[in-house]
Amino acid sequence: MNIFNELGGLAISTRLQRLSDQFRKEGILIYQANQIDFEPKWFPVIYALHVKTSLSIIELSEEIGYAHPSTISLLKELEKEGLVESFKDSKDERKRMVRLTAKAQKLVSKMQPVWEKMRKTAEEITNNANNLLLAMDETEYQLNKEGFLDRYLRLTQEETDSAVSIIDYKPEHAQAFYDLNYAWISETYEVEPEDEKTLSDPEKYYLKDGGAILMALYNDEPVGTCALKWSGEGVVEMSKMTVSKTMRGKKLGDLLGHAVIQKAADLGAKKVILYSNRKGSAAGINLYKKLGFVEVPLGGTNFKRADIKMEMELA
Repeated sequence: MNIFNELGGLAISTRLQRLSDQFRKEGILIYQANQIDFEPKWFPVIYALHVKTSLSIIELSEEIGYAHPSTISLLKELEKEGLVESFKDSKDERKRMVRLTAKAQKLVSKMQPVWEKMRKTAEEITNNANNLLLAMDETEYQLNKEGFLDRYLRLTQEETDSAVSIIDYKPEHAQAFYDLNYAWISETYEVEPEDEKTLSDPEKYYLKDGGAILMALYNDEPVGTCALKWSGEGVVEMSKMTVSKTMRGKKLGDLLGHAVIQKAADLGAKKVILYSNRKGSAAGINLYKKLGFVEVPLGGTNFKRADIKMEMELA
């Protein structure tokens, strides 16, 4: 057993490639032993066209499970070898069809008995307690349900979500609230006097009149925040929503956004409003739309950078 056998699922691609290379190498030797000039990589296209007679390139790609560019590359190679030819569909001249040439059909006739022996040989190798062919069917089924990348991203997100908690602001969060907000404001905008006022004394600015501040913690470290301030009868303004640079792209904004909307409802608000900037906060605006906010006329605001107002009616 070598190092890759010990790695389990981490080395699945390496081990499958190793198996594929071995089967391909010995397949070439079998063809050579039978005086057949044939590359194993040609097999999917040749066999599909042998069974289906003729196919469009898109149909062929779907039939063999290859990407369109890979299929075209193989077809070019086979055309050069004189094994496939293209022609126009009689029902739609814009549609390019491909089929085997007479040379390929003759070659297939010669290969068929060899293929049958190769099939039996492969089944002898794989017909054991952990049948490889059955396992491949099951694995392909699982990948069709959810791809490797999608599963990886889902598991990563689940790990992140399990490590995140969103809690009410405490006095010990004052510095984190200041630092998180100062970082994003100064990165894109001018830090305005109103910013300094709100960041320097959030308890007075937001909490004194019954508002709220939420803190997002990742493994107990503050990584995000958002505040609510009353702005009229039944209306709260959502502001100072940010996530640290190191946590962006982990959907923490979604979690924080949903939490702050729920908090607004818990406070008894009937409407949530916010002000933002179209250019500097484009990603934020997309998130607000996703959460259910809609754009409304701008009106007056305390911040020079604000050029869009959005609101959400709460049920």
